[in-house]
Amino acid sequence: MKKILLILLVCAFALGLIAFLLARGGKNTAGAQGCPSGFDKSSVIFNALTICATPDVSQEKLTHAANVAAEWLDNDGDGIADEPRLIETLMANNPVVMMTGERGNLLQQGATMTQFGDRILQDLSAAETNPGGNERDASQEEIHHIIMNAGWIQLFPDIFSDQASQNSKLYQAWQLANTNQLYVYNDPTCNDSCKVTEFVYLATAAYFGDVRDLQTDEIRLYTRDELQQSIPAVVEIFESADYNYPTNHWPTGSYNFSENVTFHNVQ
Repeated sequence: MKKILLILLVCAFALGLIAFLLARGGKNTAGAQGCPSGFDKSSVIFNALTICATPDVSQEKLTHAANVAAEWLDNDGDGIADEPRLIETLMANNPVVMMTGERGNLLQQGATMTQFGDRILQDLSAAETNPGGNERDASQEEIHHIIMNAGWIQLFPDIFSDQASQNSKLYQAWQLANTNQLYVYNDPTCNDSCKVTEFVYLATAAYFGDVRDLQTDEIRLYTRDELQQSIPAVVEIFESADYNYPTNHWPTGSYNFSENVTFHNVQ
C-alpha cells in the first residue's frame, strides 16, 4: 500500500510540475500542423510542400526557406505556380523538408525519421541557411532537391529520372558531363542517382550564373552559354515548351504573395 501511495504522490508531483512549466511558458514540443512531435513550427507552400522546423530554428530562417520554396515553384513571380501539374504531383507525394538547427542531427535519429511515414524527406540545416545573399545558402539547394525528387522526377520520368534503368534525358546529360570531366562529384556516399540530383542543381546554378554555388570545382561550366556549348541537352531540358521549369531567376528568399505561403505556430 505504501508503494502505491508513493507512486501516486510522484505522479501527482510530476503532473503539477508539468502544469507549472506550461503556465510559466514552457516550450510545447507537440508537432505543428503537418509535422510530428519535436517540430514546433511549420510552413506550407502552395499546399504542396511542408517545411517542419525544430525549436532551434529561427522564424527568420524558416520564413526565408519557405520563400525560397515559393520562388522555385512560382519562378516568374506572378503569384501563380508555374507548372500546375508539378503542384499536383507534390500534393500527391506530400513531401517534407526537415529543418533543424544543426546539420545532420535528424539523420542520426531513425525514430524521428520514421514519424514521417512514407513521405519523401529532405533535411535542411538552419546553420547553413543564410538570408541576405552574402554567403552560400543551402536552402536553395536542398529545396530544389526535394522538388526534383518528389515532383519533377515523378511527373516526367523520361526527362528527369535519376535511375539508370530509365535512361532519362537528364541521366544521359549527366553521363556526358561525367565522361568529359565537366562534372565531377567524388563523394563515396553518393551513388549515381544522387550524383544526377546534384548535377541538375549545379547545372541550374550555372544556367542562372549563381557564383556562390559554383565556387567548387564539381561542375566546370559556369554560365548559360557554357552549358549551351558543352551540354546543350541540359539547356533543352530547362527550356522545353512541354512544361515550365524555373528559368526566370535564382531564388533569393524574397516572395511577395503571402497567400501561397502559410505558417503555423509562428508569431
